[in-house]
Amino acid sequence: MAETQQSAALPAREGPKGIGGWLVLPMLGLMLTPIVGLILLYDTDYVGILQNWRALSALQIALVVAELVVSGILNLTAPALLLFLMFKRSEMFPGWYIIWAAVTPVYLLLDPWAAHLTFPDTFPTLADAYDKDTVRSISRTIWGAIIWIPYMMRSVRVANTFVN
Repeated sequence: MAETQQSAALPAREGPKGIGGWLVLPMLGLMLTPIVGLILLYDTDYVGILQNWRALSALQIALVVAELVVSGILNLTAPALLLFLMFKRSEMFPGWYIIWAAVTPVYLLLDPWAAHLTFPDTFPTLADAYDKDTVRSISRTIWGAIIWIPYMMRSVRVANTFVN
């Protein structure tokens, strides 16, 4: 009897629900982000930078440490947490996904600028800091935000799925 009263109190949600449809693409992106992040970490040669840390100024060391921390959060910790929230179907998932999708391109835009200011010998011009791969990564995250932030805000599937 209690179940009947409870189900009568909650209206049935119309439309698609569950992790399917277009929602599969953000899920795959979250699964691939740590892999891509680890590849980029390997390509950046932080080991070489840290082996020569005595030659770096305090500001340069602070930037390298900040890059490692923020990159670790955006590329490893946040996607893992978001996947956990997604599979748990937590109502917190869409909001946290939106924050992550908005912060990532901002970080990718600011980081090369900070590297240009902090490592003028390595990046004498902004064009040196914003190389082809960096611009491609920035573009990819901006397009991802343009597509997936409105989707998370307006999708019936998202509203019907993340209710726990």
